[in-house]
Amino acid sequence: MTFQELLDRPIAFQRAFVTLGVGITGALMLSQAIYWSNRTDNTEGWFYKTMEEWEAETGMTRSEQESARKKLVKIGAIEEMKKGVPCRLFYRVNIAAIHANLSADFPQSSLQDSRKQGRRKAASKPAVNQQAITETTAEITSETTADTLQDGSGKPTQSGALAVFDRIEAPRVELPADMPGPKDQSCKTFKAWANYAMAYRKRYGAWPVWNAKAGGQLGQLVDRLGADVAHHVAAHFLKTSDAAVLRKCHSLNELLTNAESYHTQWVTGQRVNGATARQMERTEANLSAAEKAAQLVLAKRQAGERNEYL
Repeated sequence: MTFQELLDRPIAFQRAFVTLGVGITGALMLSQAIYWSNRTDNTEGWFYKTMEEWEAETGMTRSEQESARKKLVKIGAIEEMKKGVPCRLFYRVNIAAIHANLSADFPQSSLQDSRKQGRRKAASKPAVNQQAITETTAEITSETTADTLQDGSGKPTQSGALAVFDRIEAPRVELPADMPGPKDQSCKTFKAWANYAMAYRKRYGAWPVWNAKAGGQLGQLVDRLGADVAHHVAAHFLKTSDAAVLRKCHSLNELLTNAESYHTQWVTGQRVNGATARQMERTEANLSAAEKAAQLVLAKRQAGERNEYL
């Protein structure tokens, strides 16, 4: 696919949300929020996302995000909740409020008229190839255009979502003819290898080596993490910038050796390298020292000794 063809593919969002009075940025954030709320494991619909992640997925700056959030919260379309230490901001979509606001803006009669007009226009248009629709409506983000693949049904991409391809199920994309490895989608290692290989080429500009050893390692990865997760972790692994991993060019040996660790990083959205690990270690050491100092002061106070700092 050429660069021009890549730019020609649309990023879908719900145009109707603009009529809620939240502007383009509000409509974009709400579309993305609905996408994530449909994929969260939380039974109450809450999901967590940092400002950095919002910016990576939508391109909105910090101020644009804050403005959009305020508008969405004001109309009740999105609910917010802060919890945890350190404090994290969680979001939940209020579908009932969205429906009520849209119904107020679009009376039923108007909707029916629009549907009738749409059907009349559609009837006059020539038939188009269904596969072409599927390909041209595939979602794109700044993160990657083809980092994850799935066993698809051939249906067109569902509109209204900007997919982050290493965190959620994404539409199938056309595999390059020169990609090594299995092409049969029923193969146990197909999804894991395809995601790893595509992400690898995106980072290094070359395909990883496929051989019997690579196939065996990917089979073990699927066994350890599960078929529904392994391909996500494989794509996320290529974003790791740890010096030790970079020296080995993100080899499958490293991925398999620390598979559970990279799974945790994928789930939490973190990328731990040597620098961040040392920072976390120093923070923990400082907290430990502070706790010991507090215990010493308390012990002296209980013993009746005077605290020279008070």
